Amino acid sequence: MNILSETKELIQNLDIPVETGVFSGTAPETYVVLVPLVDSYPLSADDKPEVDYQELRISLFSKINYLKIKNEIIRDLINNSFYVTERRYNGFDTESGYYQYSIDIAKNYLFEEEKQ
Repeated sequence: MNILSETKELIQNLDIPVETGVFSGTAPETYVVLVPLVDSYPLSADDKPEVDYQELRISLFSKINYLKIKNEIIRDLINNSFYVTERRYNGFDTESGYYQYSIDIAKNYLFEEEKQ
């Protein structure tokens, strides 16, 4: 499991359309775009990673009041052991009619060697 797949599943369970990087096709009234930010291995005593630290940005776009949706997403994130590192209102785009709100999250995963 990784932060991208786990977050995508969580958002889909809220019946919100979600894509990675950019929303393709015709955008619905409310949707989410996920953007991976950081994958790192914190230092450990024996120099072998034990934890895989991952960060992700959730960009919520909505033509309606986004507050209830934002709160549902944040509640589910916290209930699923995600760290919410930043929440930011990015404004209203008068051309598209969308409010944009960003939620930056992080989560630690046990280190697993990548298979060739």
